[in-house]
Amino acid sequence: GLGWLVAAVLIGAVVPFTLIGIMPTNHKLLAPGRDLGSAETRALLERWGNLHAVRTTLSVLATMLYMWLLLGA
Repeated sequence: GLGWLVAAVLIGAVVPFTLIGIMPTNHKLLAPGRDLGSAETRALLERWGNLHAVRTTLSVLATMLYMWLLLGA
């Protein structure tokens, strides 16, 4: 049904979001010679945290919807 499709899209969206949204930030954070104490590094870590929160939210929403559907809502 439609609920299963929505849950699948939510969980499936995690992979492209990771590749397009998070991976560039990861590459910047892991760049050789990065000053780990710089303001830029802190900003990148804060950005990574926010992006990870989006990914986590998508996963949690999908899981909640799957559980709701499985329990016979």
